[in-house]
Amino acid sequence: MKRILEDLWYSYQIENVVKFGNKEKEMANKILIAEETLQKSLTDEQKAALKIYEDCLDEVSAACEKKAFVKGVRFAVGFLLEALYM
Repeated sequence: MKRILEDLWYSYQIENVVKFGNKEKEMANKILIAEETLQKSLTDEQKAALKIYEDCLDEVSAACEKKAFVKGVRFAVGFLLEALYM
């Protein structure tokens, strides 16, 4: 069952295109500006450390999103089964 949900997650990720609203676009622009400013002031060693940090954050975020998706699907299925058999 876990494998089925993971396959569903990955197919969802491939097909899902995030559409940003104005607020999200504004935040993304602020992030880009801050990163550009930061990159200008860092040494090569600091830039490498920042890259590792960002990669780790991305991995943790992706793992949490996948777990939340799987938990949500399990909850929804359990809820529907309870509703059907009441």
